[in-house]
Amino acid sequence: MYQITTNLDQPSNRKGDRMKVLLYSVNITLTVLSLTTSNILAANMALQLDGKTYLEIADSKSLNPKKAITIEAWMKMESNGGECLAKDWGGQRDYIFPELIDGTKIRFVLWPQTKILDAPGLVLKKWQHHAGVWDGKEMRVYIDGKEVGASPYNVKELNDSKASLYIGVGDSAKWTCTGLIDEIRIWEVARTEKEINDFMAKTLMGDEPGLNAHYTFDKKNADDNTANKNNGKKAAGTPKYIDVTKDLNLEPLSVGARNKLATTWARIKQSW
Repeated sequence: MYQITTNLDQPSNRKGDRMKVLLYSVNITLTVLSLTTSNILAANMALQLDGKTYLEIADSKSLNPKKAITIEAWMKMESNGGECLAKDWGGQRDYIFPELIDGTKIRFVLWPQTKILDAPGLVLKKWQHHAGVWDGKEMRVYIDGKEVGASPYNVKELNDSKASLYIGVGDSAKWTCTGLIDEIRIWEVARTEKEINDFMAKTLMGDEPGLNAHYTFDKKNADDNTANKNNGKKAAGTPKYIDVTKDLNLEPLSVGARNKLATTWARIKQSW
């Protein structure tokens, strides 16, 4: 911690001079404190999915993009199958992404008409970035920023049911998944391949245009970082949050919150 002192015992002909010096000193002290606290070690937590625990996020208009959608998440999966993020419950269905298939594929499902896109490239027990995109005409799946599957899907609007959004399960608790999931982002726009690559390892502030929901789990909860406040709550089990740096056997992050993703995921990308 820096200490800034100002000698206020020097003669002064005007009371205003002493006040200016005091205010100047306070301003510098606050600035230094701000710079110091911004560099406090940043946590990078992930939600642990154990097959019994899952979270529920109540339905809202912002969770039902109609004209375009992008869903992103960093994941390290253990199970061969399961719906990891799904608005699919009790016959009310909007979207699923990602769903794990046979331990080797990522499935992206949209309604109406139950359009399914299966894409290769899933690797279990390894951190990967997954993104599912629909632009009104085509569905695409990206793994680690590279397109691995695409399929035409030309509908006017996506379904808008009253189903809750679930993290870790789908289809009325039938299809759970196990592993770690982090940095869930739901957009009402179709992100381009360049945008996915440029931002998947950058910390978002929550006010980015088109970002409808954002979950980092860094405060050991499922609060939404956007103004929409699509906050999650426990639906079953006991949520546990794991420090990603410890999972990767890395040293604690000596960076502020704004740079935590760039530091953590850059190290992950070195192993790709």
